[in-house]
Amino acid sequence: MVNPFGKFTIIDISRKLNEINPEISLSHQKPFPNLSLLSNYDFKKRFVKILPNGDIEGGYAKMITSLIDFSFIRSLVAHRYSIKGPPCYDPPSIFLTDLFRYVDGFQYMSQFLKVVRGEERGRAYRKYAGFSKTIPCEGTFSNFRARLGESLYNDIFHVLVDIFHQLEMISFKILAHDGTLYPTWARYRGCTYFCDQCDAITVPDVIDKVKNRILYRFNKLADNNLGSEIRVKAPCPSDRFPEKDRKGKEIKRPKIELFACKLAFADGELSEEQKNTAILFGVEEELSKQNLCIQTTRSNVSDINFEDGSMTISCPKLPKDTDARIGVRRNPKNPNKKEKIFGYNLVLSTSVEVQLKIELPVAVTNIAGNAEEGSQIIQNKEQVFNHHQVGVKIDIADAKYDIINNYEYIRGKGSIPIIDYNRRREDLSKTAILNRGYDQNGWPFAPCGLLTRPNGFDQKHQRLTFCCFKQCLKLKQTALQNLQRRYDISQCTHIHNRNGFSKHMSVKEHPRLVNEIPRGSKRYNTIKKMRSASERANSTIKEDIKILEKPRVVDGFRANILGQMAAITLLLKRACSFIVKVSNRFRKFLQTHDPRIKEKLKPPSISKSIQNIIQLE
Repeated sequence: MVNPFGKFTIIDISRKLNEINPEISLSHQKPFPNLSLLSNYDFKKRFVKILPNGDIEGGYAKMITSLIDFSFIRSLVAHRYSIKGPPCYDPPSIFLTDLFRYVDGFQYMSQFLKVVRGEERGRAYRKYAGFSKTIPCEGTFSNFRARLGESLYNDIFHVLVDIFHQLEMISFKILAHDGTLYPTWARYRGCTYFCDQCDAITVPDVIDKVKNRILYRFNKLADNNLGSEIRVKAPCPSDRFPEKDRKGKEIKRPKIELFACKLAFADGELSEEQKNTAILFGVEEELSKQNLCIQTTRSNVSDINFEDGSMTISCPKLPKDTDARIGVRRNPKNPNKKEKIFGYNLVLSTSVEVQLKIELPVAVTNIAGNAEEGSQIIQNKEQVFNHHQVGVKIDIADAKYDIINNYEYIRGKGSIPIIDYNRRREDLSKTAILNRGYDQNGWPFAPCGLLTRPNGFDQKHQRLTFCCFKQCLKLKQTALQNLQRRYDISQCTHIHNRNGFSKHMSVKEHPRLVNEIPRGSKRYNTIKKMRSASERANSTIKEDIKILEKPRVVDGFRANILGQMAAITLLLKRACSFIVKVSNRFRKFLQTHDPRIKEKLKPPSISKSIQNIIQLE
């Protein structure tokens, strides 16, 4: 019997890629317009040696570039370059160097470029990427990312996903969806409701008001208030600021400080700033008589209109990154507490390959920290369908995705939603459950009060059937007596039926609660446990690869690109690690015939019920 893992050794993978690589190159034939290149990437198959301890001679950079031909990138991004442009670096060279940085754990490009320029360590990187004489600076990589944008990085990601799909490492049968919050490089400054207006707030009639404030203070010098600050403020103009809180109480709008100044004795010659400030507010004469000046302590003013006396300011609470938002998550160190993250949310869809024990990312979307994560499952599934035209059998997600639109979309695509039920404000007391006739999992009660059991799903009518299976006849004496006190079993009209009392629970009536696979059943719980695959994927990106650990991004455009690179890196590292693990195990088994290794090479046992759903051969 042929071992199913045998087709994933590096020899077999390399043999298959000999056919896949040319096919991908032929499907991307658009010529690159700029013929003056500062680097030249050329795909070369190199021998990849896997050491007995699982390390790769030459590292992941050598293995990735020896197996996969990245020449397709040149054609994919050709429309973003001009035939009249100056000499440029070959796009695959720039992309691969950026990829090597993440694959080999360099968080910052400045650190990695020192290694690339090094005589010994950098030689391999330069050879794999196609650099000969000049090495690009950090700005070149930044401009390259901006030139491509999120959409082209997503296209590159899905070309790589398709490669592993053809290698039979991705089947798309079971998808697990989950998001992870990560911070922006910008600092949060205390306001949640900032908007586009906050960068240029125009405040009318400021000059006259400030003049009156200064003259009032000038006339009150006898009160010994010379050094106290004069603060000029304006109400917050943001449309996003709520009028009332959750309890219905009116929220007073905060005031924004335009600038702050104070009167002080002039010490020698006045500075140009002090002279101009006194002229601006028309108090130069009054101040010079008392040998006073205006000292500006703080200012947020960016423009002054001398005609109408208005000022334009930038709100001091406006963060550098105006695309980031505050998201809330459970504290990893203390799950009972919540913590706020000012940044973004990376929503990752992971293909769970139960027959191979691997989990590979297949779709990714980046959103603001406070955006609706639950609705992104549709966007990720659209990515998968548009790029690969495959049918997903099971979609797994947590309670954030418990939205009717998600159920309708998933079922419309022929998949089964395994989504945690969000009880929201439902009354789940014992009395309320008995009154409504079904429990928290959607299992109805028989007239006697016993909980019925699932008896199959009617695909045609989209409903679950539940039966009591005459449980009352199997009860022990004490339990039977207790049941008899509240219900006369002898009067039960269903006792003569084959399965006793039966009831249908329709998906149409309960689209969120009633599922094709009954909630609470053994099969449902088995599949539900696979959701941890997406959590592990997110954890790997943040803690192991460390791409999302305090990344240097200060806007949504760059964060979106970073999210795509995170998914690409995770895909390649996990796939290569799997190939290395399988290759090493086969080599050790052929050398030692160790029964423990043979056991590890056996495919995992999968229940027939799950095999039937995902249609495994």
